Amino acid sequence: MLDQYKQPEFVAPSTSLAPTFFGKVMTAFSMAVAVSVLGVWVSFTYFLEAFIATPALIWVAIIAEFALILTSRMWSKRKPLNYWLFSAFAFLTGVSITPILLVATVAGGIGIVIKALLATVLMFAAAGIIGWTTKKSLEGIGGFLMIALIGMVITGLIGLFIPWGNQFEMIYSGIGVILFAGYAVYDFNMLKKYPEDSYIDAAMHLYLDIFNLFIFILRLLLSNRN
Repeated sequence: MLDQYKQPEFVAPSTSLAPTFFGKVMTAFSMAVAVSVLGVWVSFTYFLEAFIATPALIWVAIIAEFALILTSRMWSKRKPLNYWLFSAFAFLTGVSITPILLVATVAGGIGIVIKALLATVLMFAAAGIIGWTTKKSLEGIGGFLMIALIGMVITGLIGLFIPWGNQFEMIYSGIGVILFAGYAVYDFNMLKKYPEDSYIDAAMHLYLDIFNLFIFILRLLLSNRN
């Protein structure tokens, strides 16, 4: 009888907040964006003269980027190696983007870069909201996006040897903007399907989306200006 009058035992609430998968992805993504900005600053501060004197040096950074992308499945789940290599990848992208930023600032001033950044942030945020909140799975458009990406890559490689005019540059850049905005919607939607330990893979996809989206928006603005 007396048991019912006993005071209930106090249980302290748990103060541990386990990070969600989405939180891990966005943390790694934000880190990569910050490191890429650092790469741009280091490149402009210390490497710019070397790049102007020897443009082929940029290809060293680009080749290293592709090497990290192609081997990402080997290291993306190995902590803390995944954070180090993902950071190195982001830093290299910041270095390799230096030539187009230099061209943009010479042709249109820093204002055109700021406009491209603002347009990229707004478009990427809109794509993220659409991809994350939609209840419909967008897995089916992945094949179409990949085919379009392959076509863009092939066209871009041809453009290295057969330069095209300003009008074609506008068309090519516009398609690139649409493609990577679509990829952003798709990759945000696919966050719901990733395994828990694949947050670096997911963050790399989102980082590549916003990086390429910025490149093509900047190219589009430059082509309109010229």
